[in-house]
Amino acid sequence: MPDASKDETQQRRDYGLFVRRGAGGLALQLSDEGVALVGERLIWTVDSGEDSRPLSDISGVHLSVAHIARHGDFGSCQIRFGAAPPLQVVGSTAFGFPDEQRDPVYAAFIRDLHASLAVMPVGTVRFSAGVSEGQLQFMQVMLVIAGLLFVALPLALLLFTWEPSMIVAVAVGGAFIAGFYGWTQKNRPRHYDPRHIPSELTP
Repeated sequence: MPDASKDETQQRRDYGLFVRRGAGGLALQLSDEGVALVGERLIWTVDSGEDSRPLSDISGVHLSVAHIARHGDFGSCQIRFGAAPPLQVVGSTAFGFPDEQRDPVYAAFIRDLHASLAVMPVGTVRFSAGVSEGQLQFMQVMLVIAGLLFVALPLALLLFTWEPSMIVAVAVGGAFIAGFYGWTQKNRPRHYDPRHIPSELTP
């Protein structure tokens, strides 16, 4: 087992990101902010102060990208510890909106975490990304339906009525569909090499 006192003598790298312990679900506001890497340990903020686990306890890392209409994207990293509750690290605001100031902080955390884990024996940590196949198929169906409602229908009305308002509706609908399509592409299910993190997973 790693010696915690040895870790304390090494340089601490802090990242101002919100964290949450557990499998997910609805949260109106995130309150725990702060995650750090010190030697061979991962440290994060909890209500009572800080908690930590050795990097050797990590069994999986899962990356995904969340998209908020008219606001943009932010990254989400789920760190798994075997059967124990996972740790969620996000690059969003406390209320779950994209935060451009946290984007480079999130990207730095992802790079540093993967660099630390990449030296472990192959197969020790499972690196995955995106949503499940079932979720992807559902998203693709919703993309087609949204395209018909927000682009095809206003375009047909424009051709029949030549109402200027329909031009705006087509433009807005097109922007929405483009963002939705980009999100589905970023979140296609796959595994990846920790030495080559897909760039689209770090907004």
